[in-house]
This record gives sequence, structure tokens and C-alpha cells, in this order.
Amino acid sequence: MKENVDEGIELEIREHSDADLFPERWPHCKSSHIKRLSYRIRKIQGLGTPRICRRIHYERVYFQCTKCKEIFIIEHPLIPIGTHFMPGVIEHVITRVLKKQDLKELHLVKVSKSTVQRWVNEHGNRNYLPIDLSEETPTPNFSGFLSLDGISIY
Repeated sequence: MKENVDEGIELEIREHSDADLFPERWPHCKSSHIKRLSYRIRKIQGLGTPRICRRIHYERVYFQCTKCKEIFIIEHPLIPIGTHFMPGVIEHVITRVLKKQDLKELHLVKVSKSTVQRWVNEHGNRNYLPIDLSEETPTPNFSGFLSLDGISIY
């Protein structure tokens, strides 16, 4: 599902749910008598493109075994438990910050530093910030450092 947002950026929303992976048995007592107890919707940031903002609407489902009354969750194959970012975002940050070879390793494009500098000078919009972030509260455990492209480093 796509919809347009400001500045020509498209917002792409993908939906995932644990309900699609309903467990056959509860591993502790091996009972197949399981019911869906409750759920919680989480919004997780995914790795989009320069013109697409990808967000994941994820439904974490809590199940209950009707035999032993245990409440449990399952691990979604695409979304690790407790994550706030999709694995692609984490891999992107690690590659950009630690390896600094984004185009070469992620996209198989070799570009010299001088070419990148020329592109920044030609297409960059200096002294322009589309959103005023001065009133924003930082995320918990934020180190206070940002990279030049705005990816936060924790």
C-alpha cells in the first residue's frame, strides 16, 4: 500500500502479523489447544529508498494454551523480538558507519569520493532543513551523535 507524503516522498506501509503464523502446538505441554489472547500493533522503521519511506505495521499476537494457561508469543521470521528497526536498517547502518562502502557493497556500484563530492555540491541544498528538530526529544540511550546523512548512531 502506498500513499504520497510531503516533499515528493512516498510512504510505503507493509503489514505483518503473528496471526498469519498461528502455532500448531505449545512447546511446553505439547497441547494443540491454543487461543489468541491479545495483540499489540507496533510501527517499525524499514529500509526504503531515497524517495520511499518504508514502515512496517506489525501485529505482535499473544497466544494462550488453554490446557496449561501459559501465555506465549512466537518469533516472526522477518521481525526479531524486541526490535524497533528492520534488520535491513541495522545492516545498512553497520555498512555505512563501520565499512563506509555503501554503494559498492550494497548496490555493486563503484563511485570515487571526488564524484560523490561533486554530486553533493551540485545537488545539495545547503542551509535547508525540511523539518525543525530543535524541539524533538531524543530517543532513549541516544549518544548525541548523528552522521552527516542523518542516520543516528547508538
